[in-house]
Amino acid sequence: MRLATFKTRADGAAQWRIGAQLGGRIADLNVASALYCKKEGRLLPGIFSGHFPASLLELLKLEDPALDYTGKLVEWLKRLAQDEVQVAGSEGQPMAWPLEECTFDAPLRPGKLITLARNYHEHVAEHGLTHTGTVPSASINASSSLVGPYHDIVCPAVERQLDYETELAVVIGKRCKNVSPRDAFSVVAGYTVLSDIVARQVLKIERAAGNPFLGKMFDTFGPLGPWLVTRDEIADPMRLTISTRVNGEVRQHSNTAKMIWKIPQLIAYFSQATLEPGDIISTGTPAGVAAGRKPHETPGYLKPGDVIESAVENIGVLRNRIVADTTGPVSWEWDK
Repeated sequence: MRLATFKTRADGAAQWRIGAQLGGRIADLNVASALYCKKEGRLLPGIFSGHFPASLLELLKLEDPALDYTGKLVEWLKRLAQDEVQVAGSEGQPMAWPLEECTFDAPLRPGKLITLARNYHEHVAEHGLTHTGTVPSASINASSSLVGPYHDIVCPAVERQLDYETELAVVIGKRCKNVSPRDAFSVVAGYTVLSDIVARQVLKIERAAGNPFLGKMFDTFGPLGPWLVTRDEIADPMRLTISTRVNGEVRQHSNTAKMIWKIPQLIAYFSQATLEPGDIISTGTPAGVAAGRKPHETPGYLKPGDVIESAVENIGVLRNRIVADTTGPVSWEWDK
């Protein structure tokens, strides 16, 4: 399944919906579930406590039984004739819309967003480093930095070295602890794409003060999506092409096979602290970031007006425009 959080452009301030991709359309799974139960003479499974979940995070917290039901629902939708998918129920309540008529949010906002650093050999090398770590290097980012797959990224006024990092993100589907590498994929709900934006100057200042915080966590610094693609749809997540384009120019082009720490190792390591459904492990970025460009190369940092496209094979493409922050401070020379 390819699941998303969306609303139609006509919805205005209405609540976000859970949707599933049906070709060039997206279906509202809450409406679809009601029609499915009515037409097939079924009752909503007891795990839902009388209502289909209002968010993907709520759905994932119900673990495998909820995803199994949702999978059957989506397969049923695919078998319906197109005119039946367009309208649900006797009142003609819309159930599916063309993708171009919809606005997308981040698929979910996790309790924990774990982001890897230095997880591709070439990326380590372009920073003039060598891989010597005995454990993965990572940080926990605030989910408040996450935005939809086509949302603007706001460049802080204090920053002149805004950088990009496209990453494959693993979404956890079960509450788990001390998972073995052999069993790691069994706790995965699916995969999505993260554009992990970095304010390099801010991060350098913070690291010098021993307090890295804002450099990766400004609002809008985490475009996510466009889809949560369930585990069964990705034959081998360790062999996916990953790429970044800025204004159409290819900046990053690699493959997840080149990760240093593979997905099973990452899950085994991080699950030493309990992982919850919806938690995200973002697996690091390959070579090609702006900070890794050589002195003789054109500077590659992002600036207002740029458009960045972050793609992972079989999952989707994020497309985000850089805009200037017109409200924040222009320097950090604050009164002490």
